[in-house]
Amino acid sequence: MTLVSTKIRIWRGAPIRRLTRTFRAPTGKNNQGRYVNFHRSSFLRRYRVVDYRRRLVNLPAVVLRQERDSNRRVLFLIQYASGVLSYILGVNSLGNLSVISSGSTCKIAPGCATNLVRIPMGFFVHNIEKIPGKGGAFVRAAGTKAQILRKSNNLVVCTLPSGELRGYNPKAYATVGSLKSAVIFKRKMTKAGDSFHLGRRPIVRGVAMNPIDHPHGGGEGKSSGGRPSCSPWGILTKGYKTRNARKQFTHIIRSRAHSK
Repeated sequence: MTLVSTKIRIWRGAPIRRLTRTFRAPTGKNNQGRYVNFHRSSFLRRYRVVDYRRRLVNLPAVVLRQERDSNRRVLFLIQYASGVLSYILGVNSLGNLSVISSGSTCKIAPGCATNLVRIPMGFFVHNIEKIPGKGGAFVRAAGTKAQILRKSNNLVVCTLPSGELRGYNPKAYATVGSLKSAVIFKRKMTKAGDSFHLGRRPIVRGVAMNPIDHPHGGGEGKSSGGRPSCSPWGILTKGYKTRNARKQFTHIIRSRAHSK
C-alpha cells in the first residue's frame, strides 16, 4: 500500500471525482412545482459520498488527508490496504497517516468501527446504526457524540446529544470517538450569496404580508399578528410536537423532553 502524506492540515483542493456525485438540495417545492416550504434555496453541486457502513472488515486503512466539506464540515479520505479509497466522518484525536480498521475483531480505538456490544461502557461513539448492516443513522453531525451507558443481553443503551436515552441492537455498528467540531469554519456572511449557498433564501415576516398570504398578515399599522406564531398554513412553529403520540417508541428509554 502506498502512503500519500501531506503537510496541509485541511485539504482545500478538489475531492476525488469518482467518490462524488451530483446533488441538488431540496428546493421547498412539491411534485406540482408549488412552494410548500419557504426560504429554501438549491443549486447543483458535487456531494462527497460518505461510507457509513464500513464493511471492508479486517483491513487496515490509513488517513491520507482531512477535507473540508460543506455538508459534513470535516471528512477523512482513507485508503485501505487493498488500495480502495473512501470518505469517512472526521474523528477527534486522529490526523494524517493515522491507522484505523473496522470489523468484529478490530481493536477499540478512535476511528475504528465495530459492534456496540464490544465497545466498553463510558466510551464515546458516533455513526450508530439503527438496523445492523444498513449503515450509520445516528450522531453524524459535526461536533457531536454519544456515550454508551449500559448493556444487557439484547440491548445497548446510549445517551444521545439531545439527552435522549435510546436502546440499540448489540450487533449494530458504531464508530469509536467523537466527531470533529465545525467551529473552525465559522465566518462572517459578507454577501447574500453566502447564505444562498447554505440553502437559505430571503425571509419576509408574516406580519408584513397581506391576510391572504399569511395568518399574521393584515391589520392597521404595525400589528403583532394577533395569534401565536404559525406557518403560512396555520401550523404552530414554537413548541408544536411533531412525533406521533400514538406510536409506541419501545427503543426510547428516556425521551429528550424529560432530559431537559
